[in-house]
Amino acid sequence: MKSKTMKNPLSRLFSLVLVLVLLILSPAVTVNALPNKQEGNPIYIVQSGDTLSSIAARFGVDADDIQTVNGITDPNSLAIGQRLTIPGLEGVSGVLTTEVVPFGATFDTILREYQMGPAALIKVNRLTSRSESIAGVELIVTVNDNEAAYSPLSMVSSGETLLEAAIQAGTSPWLLSEQNQLGGSWDLMPGDILYGIAEEPAEDNGSLSLASITVNPLPVLQGEALEIGISGLQGSTYSGSFNGAALTFFTDDSSQFYSFIGIHAQAEPGIYPLQISATSPDGSTQTFEQLVLLEDVAYGQQYVSVTTGLDSNEITYEESFLEAALSTPTPERYWDGVFRYPVDEPCLGSYYGADRDYNNGTLYYYHTGQDFSVCAQNLNIYAPAAGVVIIAEALPIKGNAIYIDHGWGVYSGFAHLSAFNVEVGDTVKAGDIIGQIGDTGRSAGPHLHFEINIGDIPVNPLTWLEEVFP
Repeated sequence: MKSKTMKNPLSRLFSLVLVLVLLILSPAVTVNALPNKQEGNPIYIVQSGDTLSSIAARFGVDADDIQTVNGITDPNSLAIGQRLTIPGLEGVSGVLTTEVVPFGATFDTILREYQMGPAALIKVNRLTSRSESIAGVELIVTVNDNEAAYSPLSMVSSGETLLEAAIQAGTSPWLLSEQNQLGGSWDLMPGDILYGIAEEPAEDNGSLSLASITVNPLPVLQGEALEIGISGLQGSTYSGSFNGAALTFFTDDSSQFYSFIGIHAQAEPGIYPLQISATSPDGSTQTFEQLVLLEDVAYGQQYVSVTTGLDSNEITYEESFLEAALSTPTPERYWDGVFRYPVDEPCLGSYYGADRDYNNGTLYYYHTGQDFSVCAQNLNIYAPAAGVVIIAEALPIKGNAIYIDHGWGVYSGFAHLSAFNVEVGDTVKAGDIIGQIGDTGRSAGPHLHFEINIGDIPVNPLTWLEEVFP
């Protein structure tokens, strides 16, 4: 959300008086009524991979009832895009769809965005508590084919009235009350997100709101980088934490702010707290906090046999060395766009994240990078993006290794090299030759072990070779 300056006090007073006059002259309007969704039983649109039994299980109804109500003669002949009436969901109407709960969403904001009654949302998702709006979790909601989607209009500040909220949202107080199922102004709570279809563009006071925060991916995934973006206000500072680990925000333009945190490939799946705070130039602070789902990723398992490099002291030394070297992020971002592959004619070897059993249980660990076999007519290793070389030396496990600092806490690593083409302190750009593939350190043959690290946490390198960050 781009920031603008606040309207002056006289302008704000004039707006309040104008809306009061409109309130007096306007006819009474009944509030608290939900918009009429499509009448009758709810509809589900068949998606790729759906079966009658999977649809029935998703909505907790009987497959035979779906077949009967829709006149289906062959349960195996569902077509993608086919509209099915779902029986047994009394009180629920509209088109059923599945949405991932975004960061900042609550039970009430979900009701407001999709114009659902609480009983309908609870029934269709078989919820047991209003607190089950965990970011990253999939919820079934209903939409109306014939209505425009609702979107966030404003966030209620401390002491704000319904009339003031309506002015900021660019709508009328009675419509805002109806769209958000409010019993009255007493229903407004500081931090509440109000939804609707604005009659005119909303006033933007430059403050942090949930609409200005992006969390990617949701759900959070083992072995991937968690990216948090904020469309912020110049002069503001941002901080936060994920499961107790501090978030550091960086910016190129004092408008868009980003923080990256590495999720360990063996992190325990579950629910973790994410907190984001903003301090404005005037010293005021806003904080958003929500539980976020972290999901398991099946990276597989490997059994590896090696003849060298299993000494525990050497492993401890190397881990401590790399942790210290990768623990101080550079505030400048050197890279731009997607990272390029580090070799010509890339042939993928062992994949990132696989649980590894070395020499029948002598060491149990996981693969921290992506291996590339030798398939090209050369052994060249290329810098995947611009950065500064911070390590170029022999290590006990990784052998001859190079690490490049790309800024903002993002590093690339290269192991088992036969030769170095760069040294510490060199500035490189994407495509520069930095070394040659080899077989040094703990290696079972010539190959390149390639890493992307967020701080000292290795994440899936292939994601950075396929997607643009930020």
